[in-house]
Amino acid sequence: MNTAASNAPRFSNALCFWERGRILYNAVLSVVVLLWIALTWPHFRPAITLGSLEVMVFLALLANVCYCAAYIVEFFMQALLPGLSGRRFRQTLWVLGMLFALLLANYWIVDEIYPYANQPPPAITGQGANVPPSIATNLNFPAPLAVLGFLAACGGLLVALASILIFLFAHKPKFARLAACALGAGAVVYCGLLFGFSAASHATTLARGQEKYFCEIDCHLAYSIADVKTQADGRFVVTLRTRFDETTISPQRPKDAMLTPSPRDVRLIDATGREYAPVAIEGTPLLTPLKPGESYTTQLAFDVGKGATGLRLLLNTTPGWPDHVVIGDENSWLHKKTYFAL
Repeated sequence: MNTAASNAPRFSNALCFWERGRILYNAVLSVVVLLWIALTWPHFRPAITLGSLEVMVFLALLANVCYCAAYIVEFFMQALLPGLSGRRFRQTLWVLGMLFALLLANYWIVDEIYPYANQPPPAITGQGANVPPSIATNLNFPAPLAVLGFLAACGGLLVALASILIFLFAHKPKFARLAACALGAGAVVYCGLLFGFSAASHATTLARGQEKYFCEIDCHLAYSIADVKTQADGRFVVTLRTRFDETTISPQRPKDAMLTPSPRDVRLIDATGREYAPVAIEGTPLLTPLKPGESYTTQLAFDVGKGATGLRLLLNTTPGWPDHVVIGDENSWLHKKTYFAL
């Protein structure tokens, strides 16, 4: 009882500090967004829509979920840094977290939002008024944040497991339990984001000529179906176009740097869900490097049964084990796919 009573003020002080800091955290990030809009106006005018406001609200909620990671560190700090040292560490941690959040916010605006606020990429414009001013991609979460989140989760997992083992060997079960609680809290947050973005995804079928973008961290490749033919032997031959969209290059990437595409998996899927892999590939291989602005075509032949209907083409990154646990990745668990209509 005495231990619980002595710990209560410490946790109360921590809660008070972090929640006051949350208010300032949100205020600073809001000022950054408003400054971008005000100083670059009217560049962002076309982007001020009801849909964009909904996205901003969602991102604000996401930023606050990430802010809660501070409480995980607080578990360790309460055990290892009592008194004045703990308070100084807490203040330092808030400042570093705030600077990191500012860096991510500005990077995201520069790389993911600013280039498309005023004018979407050329492949999207000119396709008719029915095409929405958005880009079909293999991610519904910013790739830099998804990669950073995955690496942070892996690092946090290793640190937490190591801490649990060290505390157990040191005969400090209380600290081991705190580390286990921190590990559990982190897992809940990450899994919530992982399955939340999967639940928010939608199955999409693109019309002929529409492009599906694949993020390569600092640039994007765009894929579209250029042609579909039926041969005399009953084979379907799909001509797939690969394009390196030079308008999506990050400012940090050299403008003439070659890009080798990530391995792709291509399948035809009929109305019953049966999948057909390519039986022959001609033209330029899908892993051929490109320079910004370059494109090439690849012919993919499929043997499809006579009764197959509702054929769609699924093109995605070849699934690997990290993709299944990367937030927002098309290959992550329960995430919906983007198809090409034939």
